[in-house]
Amino acid sequence: MKITVIPDKYLSEDEWKKAFMDKLGNFYNEADISFQELKEEYERWPEKPEYKRIKEYTGNPLEVANLAKDTEILVVQFSPVSKEVFDTAKNLKLVACNRSTPVNIDVQAATDKNIPVINAPGRNADSVADFTMGLLLAEIRHIARSFEAVRNGTYPSCTENWRKSIPELRGKVIGIVGFGKIGSKVAERAKGFGMKIVGYDPFVPEETMKNFDTEKVDLNTLLQRSDFVTIHMRLTPQTTNLIGEKELALMKKTSFLINTSRGEVIDENALYNALVEKKIAGAALDVFVHEPMYKDSNNKFIHLNNITFTPHMAGPSDDMFYRGACILLEDIARFLRGEKMENVLNPDIYLHK
Repeated sequence: MKITVIPDKYLSEDEWKKAFMDKLGNFYNEADISFQELKEEYERWPEKPEYKRIKEYTGNPLEVANLAKDTEILVVQFSPVSKEVFDTAKNLKLVACNRSTPVNIDVQAATDKNIPVINAPGRNADSVADFTMGLLLAEIRHIARSFEAVRNGTYPSCTENWRKSIPELRGKVIGIVGFGKIGSKVAERAKGFGMKIVGYDPFVPEETMKNFDTEKVDLNTLLQRSDFVTIHMRLTPQTTNLIGEKELALMKKTSFLINTSRGEVIDENALYNALVEKKIAGAALDVFVHEPMYKDSNNKFIHLNNITFTPHMAGPSDDMFYRGACILLEDIARFLRGEKMENVLNPDIYLHK
């Protein structure tokens, strides 16, 4: 089996080789594995324009198509896998992407060719859960604002309004919207802070949430009861603008909204108005509709004093890239053994075979 791997600066060839040796077993020596270098352009992936049906990638899509033309299994992370790859690689049998949400893969083009695409869900679950709690604490304890005030010499004169609200976490209710791999890990961390936990996810059974000491409720109940609402829903047409004016109106005036999922899950205009009009106490956002947010001159949130924001950095950590590679290679090993893979993004292809 010919396997082509395209490493990048986040996961080196040596790290990929270690993952291959750890997870492929005897297949490692039997497979024809090649590592191909792809020139990474200077733009960071959030700044690159969409190319056909792919986005958030680094490198030239046509160069990937050339590198993959003779391969049977293509393994990537941030490299673009566009329609040209599926048109060119006549022997291609599987595409593996080391991301939780592989928006750099044209999954529809793969489906049209009956080629399965696998990903690494949960690879950054611990990282995002850690960051979520850190972002929450930064907002409610005014950590970022205090840092800036000390550095620019305005502390303590500017802190009068901040000190009107400094909540503790113990005994407070945290509402987790989306109870998958990340949401459940947020619940584990919230339990350590002595918080009460409610969760909303129509696809997760009540019994599963109980295992994390979480009470399953509907979305409206969660918004009404929670002191902190944290979003961990995957972006779909159904979750776009899931939190809008009506939903924000249900939240307590003393509550906070945290989002480390995708910016489009929240109606940003409605959130901006809620923050300006003090309908909720504050927000902590790692994601925005238009990214990178620091290059968006129209981003109104930058000038508010009841928000903490970061530039889409919740996912990466020293451990998550290698963890994702291992998740991928466990599925590739199943594929080579002729077994059912666990993380297939387009399982409908099997209905036509």
